[in-house]
Amino acid sequence: MTTQKENNATISPVSDEDVVEFLCKHPDFFRDHIDLLSQLEIPHIDSGVAVSLVERQVQVLREQNQHARQKLHELIEIARQNEELARRMHKLSLTLMDAAEPKDIFSTLYDNLMKNFHADKVAVRLFADPAFIDTYSGDEFAGSDAEEKALFKTIIDKLEPMCGRMKQQQQVFLFGDDGNEIASSIMLPLHGKGWSGILSIASFDPERFQPGMGVELLANLGEVLSFILKPWIVEK
Repeated sequence: MTTQKENNATISPVSDEDVVEFLCKHPDFFRDHIDLLSQLEIPHIDSGVAVSLVERQVQVLREQNQHARQKLHELIEIARQNEELARRMHKLSLTLMDAAEPKDIFSTLYDNLMKNFHADKVAVRLFADPAFIDTYSGDEFAGSDAEEKALFKTIIDKLEPMCGRMKQQQQVFLFGDDGNEIASSIMLPLHGKGWSGILSIASFDPERFQPGMGVELLANLGEVLSFILKPWIVEK
């Protein structure tokens, strides 16, 4: 004869995992036992006060709704900022196209990026030679044989912008002693037939330009500037 003690010994205790598995397999359980919803109590995470399962579900839904609203507002703000950035880029491109010569192109570019895009430093270096004897050949024209071109090989070869902290040698080449305060930057490749270059937009803020940030609109500026400079550069 089986004793009560022996029966109890053969019964395995129900674990939390068993309950979870059962409820997952029977999602209609509380619909069939609706009275349980008001009887079950769940401690509130912040206050520790017990609330019914229904109240807890309503609270969770409200929190999820609030999070969704916040995310939507963030996306709307990002879209607004991108729209404003695109408008500024379009205006800058038109202004650059109206410049009469390279000197005007560079001064317009620098002034605009520092004023309207809040850059702290801007520099262009072209690994190319001017197309005409009387063409402005300032610091921007580093020359087609400049050894410093190797410092930007990755950017030039991949034709992809690079964000973050510049290497010390890159910083010195682009900004000289004025670059000591630069903490982050974006470097955009410039290119044409047989020539290349770099446009660097720099900030004293280490958080301004971070690796992985979206720079598609700024990358378009590199393409536009390359096209505008094309007539003033010796192509090979």
